[in-house]
Amino acid sequence: MQDWLQIFEFALDVSATVFAFMLILLVNIGLKWLPARNQMTFFLSLFLIINLTTLSLAVFANEFFYRLYVLVLPGILLLGPLMTRFTRSTISMQSVPLLNAKIVGLYVTGLALITPYLLVPTTVTQLPLSERPWILVFGLHAFVLLFVASSSMHFGRMIIKFYRGSLYSLSHSKSLYSWLKGVWFLMMLIWLTLLFNTMSSVLDIPWETLAVSLGVFDMLTGVISLFVLFSLTIFTALYCKKPLSQTEALPGLAADKYEKSALSEGQAQEILQSLEDAMQTEKYFLDSCLNIDKLAQSICTPPQYLSQAINQYLGMNFYELVANYRIAYAKELLLTEPDKSVLAVAMDAGFNAKSTFNQTFKKVTGLTPSAFKKMQEN
Repeated sequence: MQDWLQIFEFALDVSATVFAFMLILLVNIGLKWLPARNQMTFFLSLFLIINLTTLSLAVFANEFFYRLYVLVLPGILLLGPLMTRFTRSTISMQSVPLLNAKIVGLYVTGLALITPYLLVPTTVTQLPLSERPWILVFGLHAFVLLFVASSSMHFGRMIIKFYRGSLYSLSHSKSLYSWLKGVWFLMMLIWLTLLFNTMSSVLDIPWETLAVSLGVFDMLTGVISLFVLFSLTIFTALYCKKPLSQTEALPGLAADKYEKSALSEGQAQEILQSLEDAMQTEKYFLDSCLNIDKLAQSICTPPQYLSQAINQYLGMNFYELVANYRIAYAKELLLTEPDKSVLAVAMDAGFNAKSTFNQTFKKVTGLTPSAFKKMQEN
């Protein structure tokens, strides 16, 4: 029975590795227009490396692959931060750096905590926790605590934001938002299995008393990981075929996209004038949950015509248009209400997060909000 479990676990790991590789290709071929593909590719590549190392350890079971596994293992600490950066990039439709000092520091800290496992024979690491040297026990407990704290902070914060709907940004069609939610839901399953797995290893749970063998649990974890990767692959493939109207996602798309459109130039100019009037008088851009459907309804225009008018005659996408209005309003606030904090200005201007505000402000003006504010004071 145990042999069959091991064979099945191995088959699951191999399948998960194949799906991860397929998903990396799919993201980079089918979602070329999405800046966040870099973050997703990096995350999936990290998963692939961890999985391949685990497979190698299971097949060869020698000191080299064990030590390689210990070096790779701190990569699980990056799960939460990488998913957060992936979400931020998807929302802003802008590329963000793959790594920063905090992420690198998190990995280095995790590696430092489990480095003692590199310095002792593998026979010592296989002993029950109560019989291992205290430095190994302390390092393992601290590592798991760091993983739980870091990942819970990132996943918990995003789950709350999804629940409140505060991530439904103005740049998104429903399809992109649904895809983003689906990715997060599926990744949360992997996070929960990792969380349970790491906690159980530290608590040294007596599986026999729960009538569940460790082999069965490992198999269940493998099934969940395979299900997540399979679902992500299918989900992303379907999304690639029908992404958000790419005219909303990318500026400057070819005009021949609208060759068959019934919208004339005169009608487009009327729509843009109505849009300008509505933005100036009603200030719809201050609504942090604004989207193109809601705005089109407000000015009694079909969403596809509004999208075409913005893209074809203003040379920008919906997100850029509203961002420009928001930044102009924010600049006015910074000048007229200098005592207001940057965060307060960001919220008043319709942004959901200070980081997004800072990034957008610098892209539009070439300065950070703080630098702009200081320049006006001098």
